[in-house]
Amino acid sequence: MKKFYFGSVLILGVAGIADGGACAQSSDSHPVVRPGPGRVQPRSQSGNAEEGVNAVKSERIHVTVSPTTRAARSIDKETRALQKVPQAASRVDAKELAAEHITALPQATRLLPTVQLNISNPRNTTINIRGLGAAGTAPTDGLEGGVGVYVDGVYRPRPGTALSDIADLDGITVMRGPTGTESGISTTAGSINLTTAAPTFKRQIYGEAGVGNYNYARWRIGFNTPLIKNKLALRVSGTGLSNSGWVTNRDGGGNLNGSTNRSVRAQLLYTPTENLSVRFIADYAHMRENCCAAGLYRVLTTKNNGAPIANNLYARAAQVGITPMAPSNAPYSVNQDSLSDADQEDMGLSAQIDWQLRGVRLTSITAYRAWNWWPHNDGDQTQADVIRNTNQKVNERQFTQELRASGKWRNIADWTVGGFYMWQEDNVPGQTLYGSQAAEWYGQGNSAAVNNALTGYATSSYGQITTNSYALFANSTWHPTSRLDVITGVRYTYETKLGNYSLTQVAPSDLDSSLLPAATRAALYNTLGAARAYSAHHDNGFVTGQFVLNYHLNDHMMVYGRYSRGAKSGGLNLANLPTGATPNVGKETEDAFEVGSKVNLLSNRLLISGALYQMNDHNYQVTQVGYYQGSLISYLGNAKAVRVRGAELDVHYNPIANLATNISVAYNDAEFTSFNNAGGPPEVNYSGQYSLTGSRVPFDPRWAISASVQYYHNLGFIGLKQWDGIAGGSYTYSTAINTTATNSSYGWVPGYGTLNLNFGIRPHNMPWELDAFINNATNVRHITQIIQSSVSTGAYYAYVTQPINFGFIVKAHY
Repeated sequence: MKKFYFGSVLILGVAGIADGGACAQSSDSHPVVRPGPGRVQPRSQSGNAEEGVNAVKSERIHVTVSPTTRAARSIDKETRALQKVPQAASRVDAKELAAEHITALPQATRLLPTVQLNISNPRNTTINIRGLGAAGTAPTDGLEGGVGVYVDGVYRPRPGTALSDIADLDGITVMRGPTGTESGISTTAGSINLTTAAPTFKRQIYGEAGVGNYNYARWRIGFNTPLIKNKLALRVSGTGLSNSGWVTNRDGGGNLNGSTNRSVRAQLLYTPTENLSVRFIADYAHMRENCCAAGLYRVLTTKNNGAPIANNLYARAAQVGITPMAPSNAPYSVNQDSLSDADQEDMGLSAQIDWQLRGVRLTSITAYRAWNWWPHNDGDQTQADVIRNTNQKVNERQFTQELRASGKWRNIADWTVGGFYMWQEDNVPGQTLYGSQAAEWYGQGNSAAVNNALTGYATSSYGQITTNSYALFANSTWHPTSRLDVITGVRYTYETKLGNYSLTQVAPSDLDSSLLPAATRAALYNTLGAARAYSAHHDNGFVTGQFVLNYHLNDHMMVYGRYSRGAKSGGLNLANLPTGATPNVGKETEDAFEVGSKVNLLSNRLLISGALYQMNDHNYQVTQVGYYQGSLISYLGNAKAVRVRGAELDVHYNPIANLATNISVAYNDAEFTSFNNAGGPPEVNYSGQYSLTGSRVPFDPRWAISASVQYYHNLGFIGLKQWDGIAGGSYTYSTAINTTATNSSYGWVPGYGTLNLNFGIRPHNMPWELDAFINNATNVRHITQIIQSSVSTGAYYAYVTQPINFGFIVKAHY
């Protein structure tokens, strides 16, 4: 029998089991006592999710429990703390991550229905919350997204850096709605904070290894040790994950969409005094993928009015004498003659200093990061030798510095003031290399002279952008009564961007200049991209803020109303822009309104939060499309107005110590209320600009639902009294979305759901466990995203879900 300490409030029976196997509030969840007889309230609503300092003392009572509760699952204190923050928020804690075997953000989105992660490849990735963030998957090298992503407090501007597996990942917190008056960068849609386990002053060695189908393999190893007792601790960890892919390439053989990920993390924690701590982190991650293969989904040969579509896939294929693969509603096969792969490196150093000085908490976060992206793609996506390689590499370097001070003014207010600075430089070299059938494909005939001029011909591009961002922010929580909190926040941001872009023509190494006159050859090359260069500059300053009224109806329920104004800086395009397009992308602003309620019941075993919201976005930064010299170009622009409204519900319920359940439901309606300068879909006959006013914002499901359950129980009923069993799973479902920037009627991805299951056993007296998992247990074979071909008008390609994936994992710790 094992001893537990319980609070003084006991509820008899099964309903009395609370956090960690206890029967009432644990000491880290007590409310704060504020002045006034008989008034007890939660801690101040500064949004920092810190526990109160004047905790109610509880009487300690000795109670013993059976071995069944050794596996007790409680709602972690960070999740409970979010119930005190008057803003819609959700969290995936360390136990959920471990149970679902999640080591990266893409895997976690199945538990976060308000987060949409849209991936064509790591560079062409967007992260949306409530349908906002980025309306498309065009590269955003020239500006930041509407969702701020942080790892251990360090801002990650490029979405691809958030895709790598993270060693010792122990929590993901999502704040919905504009943020930035308390820390970090200004956002319009919200923030995602990933945290890792920090060093402790306890020796520990841990590891795991797993195998599964599709050559699934994973490993993790790490150790934690004190170097100086209670002063200096070291933690080093590494993780790896790989699989062989699930899309077959008929021409080249083998499978595509596989990946190999490796990451390592080293940390030092230094606590010279009780009031000072310093945390150093060095991390490196490498991802290699034979991706990102999309199969042929649909081919249009005529517009809606019957007019033929020039340069469609079948017409181009006939010119080179090939037969494309038949389109499929779930294309798990491709036919490409060139390799598709990519390498990504992400690395950095950071230092966080926390100093408690005379009632003021001072925080400094300093970080330097580097991101390298090197892809290789079959540009024509067929077995023809047309575009052997098309790519845009990225080499990014970034420095950020954040300073914050927070404290209390008597019992009247809590406050935070601070500043944020970011320097960032992106270098983006690119190349398009043409093959032996390029002349026929582009309608230039099959003469020896033209073939000699185009086989091995390349266009080479280079883009560079430097960003400097400066910000000051302040946030305060006033307590006019013991039940009412008034929160105000303001931020000023000033940002400059300086960039340039150039495209040059590179003749084949074996060019015979005597076969074609120079003028004829130059005209030929210009049809595939004329040499050009431009430079651009963008700077803007803007004010954002929030005003919140938060009222505590009683000690367990609060209601709030929140107005927040968010914004993000304008930016620059680094692309071979269509005629009439501008390099500059305008600043985006947003007015967001939210009302909500949060309830804690049954001694923190039942947490309920709900919100209604409307967000009015002005000058929304979107992906636009246009044709330039025969190719479809995606670039960044602005839609005049977007309106988003919806409702959300999150429930955490632990009915008994052994059972943890979560459910999240989100309804979201995002619409372009003014967007008359869009590019049109290929099936529509239009000239000039196209209007998307009144249409849905891409990548926005109307409904999204996720549910998870984990059950722990002693196995004595089958004669294994010294063993615990674990079983659980999660289910996620979202309705249809359109994944094309033009809202093409052929770009709709139907809604679908995915079921994941997990099982495990662990002995009481031995430091190991054996787990099993089944992802996509019902073997749903479905498309996840539809993209439009850039070289064949009217051709659509689709990415697909991974089929059923299962395996076993052994974990050990000492």
